[in-house]
Amino acid sequence: MLLNAINGLPVKRCCLFCGHKQLNLDTVIDTTEYNDGIPAALIQGAGHIPFVQVICAQCGFVHLFNAIALGVVDQKTGKLKEAKP
Repeated sequence: MLLNAINGLPVKRCCLFCGHKQLNLDTVIDTTEYNDGIPAALIQGAGHIPFVQVICAQCGFVHLFNAIALGVVDQKTGKLKEAKP
């Protein structure tokens, strides 16, 4: 499902930094909103944003894609969606 979502994007598939064409999918990571240096774990209701990492095999540049916008994470539950057969 993740690979299909990335491959379905209408963009060139190369590194934005060095132009290399080998990009590797990595894990979905969870980030939190910046709150003036206060750890998000201490703030009730702090926003979390899941991202899919796509990493350039040559220079290591990390491209981040919003996993909710790609449709691989459910916006209401925050859980990864199951791949459809």
